[in-house]
Amino acid sequence: MGQWCFKKRAALVIIVAISSLQLLLITAQEAGGDHEVWSSSSSPAGGRGGGAVVVPTARMGPDGSSTSCSGEEAVVVYQSSANPLPSGIPAYTVQIINVCGGGCTVYDVHVSCGDFASTELVDPAKFQRVAFDDCVVKGGAALEPSETVSFQYSNSFSYQLSVASVACH
Repeated sequence: MGQWCFKKRAALVIIVAISSLQLLLITAQEAGGDHEVWSSSSSPAGGRGGGAVVVPTARMGPDGSSTSCSGEEAVVVYQSSANPLPSGIPAYTVQIINVCGGGCTVYDVHVSCGDFASTELVDPAKFQRVAFDDCVVKGGAALEPSETVSFQYSNSFSYQLSVASVACH
């Protein structure tokens, strides 16, 4: 009985921690600033990521204008929890956004994604794993200025997703 109670309390602590991080994300987004959300690098599920961590990412030059295309700085990845599937499997929403200043177009966007997999199909025209720790956005096609690629995936844990490489026009 004692071990069952401990597991129940541990699950409650995890739920409270994730809820707190979600609230932090919502508060940061309502504040109107630029924020980048990265999955935590530690979790009970094989160390592949847990909740979301909000990292401010100001991308303004000294004159108040957006910075110009500078590789990985031109694209940000936002990730948050979504409603779980009817089966109870957690789901996550991902947004990959071209934030390149000066109206530049980016292409051949690759994301570090570990051994990314989803219990539900992710549209490969939006996001596809091509090798271990290498996922491509839009099959390498262009992301226009301010364009967002959004998708959901489901798995028992979230993946740490970060921009690995970007080409700019």
